Amino acid sequence: MKIIQAENDIDNAINLFLRKMSIIFLIIVLIIFTGFAVLYTINDVDPIKYFLYMYTMQHVIWLFGIVCFKNISIESLIMMYLSYILIAIYPLACIYWNVGDPVVFSWYLLILIGAVVFNLRKLGLWIFITASVVISVFFFSSSLFPYKELESLMIHIANIMTVASTVLLTSFFAIVYARKTSIEESIRAKKLQTDAEDADNLERDKALYSNIVEYFEKNKPFKNPDFNARELAKALNSNVTYVSKAITAGGGGDFHTIINKFRIDYVKSMLDNGAMKKYTIDYIYTEAGYKYRSTFNVAFKLITGMTPSDYASQQNTNNNP
Repeated sequence: MKIIQAENDIDNAINLFLRKMSIIFLIIVLIIFTGFAVLYTINDVDPIKYFLYMYTMQHVIWLFGIVCFKNISIESLIMMYLSYILIAIYPLACIYWNVGDPVVFSWYLLILIGAVVFNLRKLGLWIFITASVVISVFFFSSSLFPYKELESLMIHIANIMTVASTVLLTSFFAIVYARKTSIEESIRAKKLQTDAEDADNLERDKALYSNIVEYFEKNKPFKNPDFNARELAKALNSNVTYVSKAITAGGGGDFHTIINKFRIDYVKSMLDNGAMKKYTIDYIYTEAGYKYRSTFNVAFKLITGMTPSDYASQQNTNNNP
């Protein structure tokens, strides 16, 4: 159970971290696409500037979605985004391939790096899909986007911006990956330390529980109707918190449960030895530490499954066949 809880803690911490990093990533990409949109607008390059306007607006929507829709898992959002960007940049890849410039394919490399960093499942499938999309550009770009005119200076500027963006985002991914790994290791280390402390505490609690049982058996403090957990803790040089935890660890439930058990066991031993022949039932339950007969009857039936009189009759029958 603790292992499952530890894994859940790691997942929650990582998901929160990845959501924050996704927001930062989208802001960076939004700035990058805005820069490209400005560049192609200044040079009035159709239809690329329109694609970039569309990417910019769509990234605003993506940013809004990740910030607002926190009930959707970050893994699902990342998978949807990578699917979107895989298709969205396809026209630009085709256009640039037609003019003989392969630098734009670095964006597809970033998609794979992002899939690794954000721990996307079925990474092999993503590699296959991305490779298939890239290969399709070689065969279908000329027919889908027969655009073959871009100024060389324009291409050089765009390539510089693309390379700079690739380096920036790759560095960002490296930082995210290192930080994510650090968080995982930190949480696991804390869990190991907690488990070790829990093991030590459990041994301490079991030892204290043994002392409690020994004290009850030897001193029979339960015969005092006013005996309580505070007095028990004082007698064992402990405190109420440790005593309560020890009783729970020893399988005794709580203080009320264990004192009832010892009182009823004491009553049973008296009945087994024929106490009903010498004493009244009122004397017997009072001797065991109960003030009220109703309380005694409820506790006795709860623990033994029968009333005190039924138990006494049964014992009398067994002793006198």
